[in-house]
Amino acid sequence: MRRVSTRLDVAGGGSFAVQLGGTHVLTPARLFALTVDGQSFNGLSDPVPLADGRGLAGTVADGALEVTWVMAPLAGQAAWELGLALQNAGSQPLRITRMDPLATQLATGLWRTLHFTSKWGEEFEPVPGSTHAPLSLETRSGRSSHGLHPWLGLELDSGSAAVVVSPAWSGNWHIDVVDGAVSAGISAWQFMTVLQPGDRLTAPSVVLAVGDDLDDAAAALTRAIGLAWTPRSAAAEALPVEWNHWWPYEDAEVTEAVIWDNARVGAQLGVDVVTVDAGWFGSSDDRSAWPEQRGDWDRVNGARFPSGLEALGSGIREHGPQAGIWIEAEAVGASAQLRHRRPDILALATEGWRRDPSYDCLTVSLDAGDPTFLGYVCLGSPGGREHVAHALDEVVRSTGAKWVKLDFNVDPDHGCTRTDHGHGQADGLLRHYQGLYSVLDEFRARHLDVVLEACSSGGLRLDLELARHVHCLFLSDPDYTEHHLQVLWGASLLFPPSSLLGWSWSQWRGDHEPSRLDFATLTVDEFDTILRAALLHRFGISYRLNELNEEQRERIRHHITTFKVTIAPLVRDGTLRRLTRQPLRYGRGERVPLFQLSLHDTHLIAGFQLRGASPPSRVVAVGLDPDRDYLVTDLASGTTAVVNGARAMSDGIPIAAGAASSWLRYLEPRA
Repeated sequence: MRRVSTRLDVAGGGSFAVQLGGTHVLTPARLFALTVDGQSFNGLSDPVPLADGRGLAGTVADGALEVTWVMAPLAGQAAWELGLALQNAGSQPLRITRMDPLATQLATGLWRTLHFTSKWGEEFEPVPGSTHAPLSLETRSGRSSHGLHPWLGLELDSGSAAVVVSPAWSGNWHIDVVDGAVSAGISAWQFMTVLQPGDRLTAPSVVLAVGDDLDDAAAALTRAIGLAWTPRSAAAEALPVEWNHWWPYEDAEVTEAVIWDNARVGAQLGVDVVTVDAGWFGSSDDRSAWPEQRGDWDRVNGARFPSGLEALGSGIREHGPQAGIWIEAEAVGASAQLRHRRPDILALATEGWRRDPSYDCLTVSLDAGDPTFLGYVCLGSPGGREHVAHALDEVVRSTGAKWVKLDFNVDPDHGCTRTDHGHGQADGLLRHYQGLYSVLDEFRARHLDVVLEACSSGGLRLDLELARHVHCLFLSDPDYTEHHLQVLWGASLLFPPSSLLGWSWSQWRGDHEPSRLDFATLTVDEFDTILRAALLHRFGISYRLNELNEEQRERIRHHITTFKVTIAPLVRDGTLRRLTRQPLRYGRGERVPLFQLSLHDTHLIAGFQLRGASPPSRVVAVGLDPDRDYLVTDLASGTTAVVNGARAMSDGIPIAAGAASSWLRYLEPRA
């Protein structure tokens, strides 16, 4: 990548610019976009540089609002976090209805755009376009990636520069591009927060990255997130391999005996953590519906788990793995006793909830008799934060869990409108997510030995801010290989591999037709391909381990060993690049997707032959040292060859004719 430089200027209220190799990518323009008491501002009165040179400070609204705008470099990469800090310095309340940390101007020219739509089971569906027409991206579901993913890529049509914009926020957000002007931040839809005299507020930030092309800009972003953003701990860095009970058993067939038997087999295969998913809580009835009783985390379903949670956790550990537990700690089911015990903490739409038509609501277990009920605990309230923190602590204490899967199957829309929670009528969603982040940070500080995974109806709350507070994010509920690779292709533009968790194609007992597969009919090659597709990030599986045949168990054991010994170091600290176009569901897109996982000068190239494709004869690598020779190991057969770096990046690495439908080639410099 060419040399990247930035410039801040106090003239005209302040501006910033970004150059690549001396040529502007972002030209000197506005700093931010603020609306205060109905008046719009995009520059500062009397701006002064911050002492560290990473921003400007000044005022707006005739000096009533003190504003600090920050452009903080991330880990020495071509990436920055843009932030806004506000303080009411006047004597009257101030109404804030817009607070975008990013407001800039693209260099002159036509820019190609790429963004992704998202809904359950259809995450990261690409939408290409250009700046020839205005572009307005916005979510209103209350979840960052239900509707759209919070990411926009822009690449000059000439191919000489690229920009990535990503609002770091788990709720509603927007990105607008009009006549080359780009602005981004939380959505202004149904939003207003009131700053009383002396009040301070930090707006949700926006992350910006640049590069010679979109792949370079995405790599700069994901490297920075991996190095300077995501939480680190010894437990998370160990990259434990997880087994989860959900898709083969759901809550219909799971029992403590099922969990313990799979823990026994999993230990033989190298599984580190056995996670108990939904179905463990609520009334003691093996037919009880878990969505209806969410929130009653103090009640254990004795029909399925008669020995209780402490015995459940100790039984898992007796077989070898650590215990993990699922909890949807923010959620409240319509039939939950919590609704009556703690009405003070419930998120409510006080005038009645009316879904915005821009998304298909997925909130389960709403109450037709109570249109104010939103189905979750408002973490803008101190009582709500205390409830969720206590629930998380208790499931860890009782099970001894070393892994917590935190789900959220709720669309909060514009959030709680109560005014007795410590927030206003129109900033409940803002305060909820600020409360969630603080609860998660405090939980991690109390439980340094626990891996914290975030899930939200699969991949409907995937964003950089949540990635700053948890160890990993679950990619999607469906995990059939074609879908998984499409989602991985998109997610790798936003997150480092260490932030991502996906399972190999699970044994589904449900009715999602694309995921149905008869595992008894699979060839060894087909099963290997399913497993390899999930090795490029944190690795997990969801199988009836005690019912698989011995050959399939052996293949799982082999791939877990390969992951732990060879691939895990690259996942922990490496960068994942896409070597082909995006594969797409239903036989569309790239049919032989290739990925390269790299750390320093060690690389793993993974390839997959999807339905309707012919195998490639060669795979072209990127980012090698052209003057070095590399030892190339086929991780399936163990055979080796030597290839020159320059040759591997021009002519490619040979793939033997008639080879399997997936490939893992490990490249390391030859001594």
